[in-house]
Order: sequence, then structure tokens, then C-alpha cells
Amino acid sequence: MRDTGKRKETVLVTILFAGYLLFNGVLLLGHELWRDEANVWLIARELSPAELIREIKYQGHPCLWYFLVMPFAKLGLPFKTISVLSYLVMAAAAGLFAYRGPVCLPVRALCLTSPIFSYYYPVVARNYCLIALLLLLLAWVYPGRGRRPVLYGLLLGLLVQADSIAIAPAGLICAMWLWESAGRSIREKKLSPLLTAAKGLWIPLASLFLWIVQFYQVSDSPEFHFRSFSASGLITEIRNYSYVILTRLTGGDRRVDQFLILLFLAAAVSAGILLRNAWPGIVAAGAFLFEALFSIMVYQLHIWHYIAICFVLVWFVWICFGKDGIRRREGKDRLFLVSRIASEALLGLLAVLMFVNWNGKEESSSLSNALFGVYSDGKNAASYIRENVPADELVFSTNVSEASTVLAYLGPDYTFYFVGSLQPECYADYREGQSRRISYEELTGWIRERFPHRESFYLVECPTSCLADVPDKDGWELCYQTAYDTARGEDYRIWRVPL
Repeated sequence: MRDTGKRKETVLVTILFAGYLLFNGVLLLGHELWRDEANVWLIARELSPAELIREIKYQGHPCLWYFLVMPFAKLGLPFKTISVLSYLVMAAAAGLFAYRGPVCLPVRALCLTSPIFSYYYPVVARNYCLIALLLLLLAWVYPGRGRRPVLYGLLLGLLVQADSIAIAPAGLICAMWLWESAGRSIREKKLSPLLTAAKGLWIPLASLFLWIVQFYQVSDSPEFHFRSFSASGLITEIRNYSYVILTRLTGGDRRVDQFLILLFLAAAVSAGILLRNAWPGIVAAGAFLFEALFSIMVYQLHIWHYIAICFVLVWFVWICFGKDGIRRREGKDRLFLVSRIASEALLGLLAVLMFVNWNGKEESSSLSNALFGVYSDGKNAASYIRENVPADELVFSTNVSEASTVLAYLGPDYTFYFVGSLQPECYADYREGQSRRISYEELTGWIRERFPHRESFYLVECPTSCLADVPDKDGWELCYQTAYDTARGEDYRIWRVPL
């Protein structure tokens, strides 16, 4: 009977996983890439590994995603390849959760069909998908950390390089591993458990050093503004922003947020008592509070960052109820039931609330917009340029970041000059030089001096422009214009401007 039930569940899980792949595959086919995805592709294509390390502090994300993208970008593959990479990463994460996740099948189904697993991480190609996969792998291999400490340490080291917000869960998991190993050494009165852990712990420590090298003097980047508070003011801000994060995730009011917090506390406290180990709950709570702290003091985080909290919660539940987790005692153990019900209710409710909230009319990244809307018109603008503008023509853009999507679709044959710097600019580095404004007279004077034989140039006009004192455009030829609104404000007008 048990074997029959297991086979039935495997069939259901396979159907669920296939549906997940199909659902996100359809979304992937319709997704228009935009500037955040394009900027990574262009950086990976244009820079050497050493140049990339020096550039990182202006981008905000560590190097792992760039290095994963780099070989495909440098080989000249289509820009769409970056979406295939994120889709495959999340396919691995979803498959691991579907087949090995320690929660009941309905909760697995809710999580896989919700924004926790679907669309945001597998379709919108950004580095956050790496956080999801690495946290699930860490939960899966947790029981074997003593036998394979180097593998466990390597996963932690990679998590540090996945994103700056992942430093919190990575560091806390390291502290948990050290605490557990030290405790075992004390109980067994021998150093071997601690020495075994040390074989792996040096890897995330070395990865942290690499992270410091990448973000040394990060205050030079205009993206990060460090703020200071009094102790009481900081606590108040963390509390308030914690509600902001929960409300953004679920769309609920403060009572809903407080109920979710109570569910987590019930799960964490009861599991901590049963495991005689409070660390899983500390890791989950610490990762959440770190995101609130980071948003307050350094840089306001966005929805993709908040989804990472959900994967820390999945890690927490996996640690508590996985192979080395809580063992069901004979009979009805009330504390076990409290922990189990609270954990699964937390994940299931979170998945449902996120699905409902993120498909509202005001959500720019709703499924409706994903299927029928357009993120960017970069692909169409690039198609026009490729078909009508020779690669040796002089092309200027009015905003490096917004025009990067067009360049990524065009490939390495085309070069855009940036109006503000009057230099070839490929990717957005977010330094002050790329926010400089110049007059139309400065632009045309520079072109006549530098390219005296040119009779005209092309201008890719973006919604944000660094070109000041633009004339009435008499004699300008409007070659292309975006015909609809885009979700990320990437609409273009392409002009042929006579000199």
C-alpha cells in the first residue's frame, strides 16, 4: 500500500513539475527583456573578469551571475539566452522542491504556482534565481554536511556571491554550522567535528573577502546612500519597514502581517524546542530583519529581494522537517503538530496571498501584463535599426541605461555614442558621468569637429534624456516611434538628424 501511495504521489509531482515548466515556458516566450537584464548581458559581453570585479561596486550585485552569463555573452549568442539561463536555474530549484521538499503536496503546488517560484525568478532574468537554488541545495545537503563539508562550504561561498542580501542568510547558516560543530565537539570531547566543519567554513570566509574587494569604496556609487540613526530610531524604522516588506509581499493590512509573524513564531519556537536548536528560526528571522535594515540604511530594496525571504522560509521549513529534522514521536505530539501546521500554513498562506496581490490591476508585473503587456520596446527598436541603419552609421542615445536594451538585442556589431559623454557607451555604470546634460549645440559642434564629412546622424531618444535645449526638430526625420506604453518605460523615438 505504501509503495502504491508513493508511486501515485510521484506521478502527481511529475505532473505538477511539468505544469510548472510549461507555465513558465509560455511566460518566457512572451517576455520582453528590459534594461536590468540587458545591462548584465552587456557587462558580461564587454568586460574581462578583472574589469568586471572593478565594476561591481557601481552595479550593486556580486560577480556570480555575471560570470555565469559571461561565456554565453562572449560567444555571441542571442540576448534571449540570459532568460534561458534563469529559467534553467529555477527549473532545477523547482524540481528539487517538488520531488524532495518536506511539505505536503498541496503546499508544494501552491508555492510552485505562486510568485515565490513562478515568473519573477525564472522568467525575469536576474541574479536572484541563484539565491533560490543555492538555499534549496543547502537545505537538501544539510544532513550530509559532516560527510561533505567542502561541498557544503562551496554552496555557502556561492551564496555570498549570489547577491549582497544573501550575505545575511549565508553568514547566519555559517554561524549555525559552527555552533552545531562546536557543540558536538564538546559533547564528544574531541575536536574532529569542529575540524571537519573548518574544512568547509573557510570557503564562505574567502568568498566574503572577495565580496569586500568588489565593494571596496562602494560609497563612490550614487546608487548607495548610507544613513545613520539613533538606537531607538533604528529599532522603530526596522519595525516599520518590516511591515512594509510584508505588505508589499501579501497586499494585506497590518493584522494580516501580524498573523503571519505569529505563524512564524509558533513554527520557529516549537521547532526550536523539538530540535533543541533555535538556529533555523534565527537564520530566517535574521535574514528578514537584514533586508529591512539594508533598505533603511543603504539602498531601498525591491520586490525581487523580498521574494528571497520566501526562500529563506522554505530553507527553514526544510531544515526543521527534512531528513535530520524533527522526528514524529509515537502518538500525537502536540508540539510537533503546532510546528508542522504553523510552518505549512505559513508557506501556503503566503503563496496564496502573493498570487492574489501580484495579479491586481495596479501590479506592473502581473500575469496579465506578463502575457499581454510589454516590458520594453527594445527588441522592435533594435529590429528597425538592424534593417534600416548600417552598423557604420553614427548613432547617439540620450540615456545609456534605457538604450542598453536596444544595444543588447543588436549585438556587438553596433556602437552607440552617449550624448552626455560624447563617447561610446555600452552599459550603464550609474556614475555621475552618465547623468551629465549637454546642449544640442555642444552635440552638433562636437560631431562636426570629430566627423567633418558626416551629413547626418541618428538619435535614439529615450524617455529620460540628457540632451538640453533641443530645437523644434525642423528637418528631423522621425524614422521609428514606439506605438504603445511599456511596463518599464522603455519606449523610443529614432530620429535621423541633418547637420
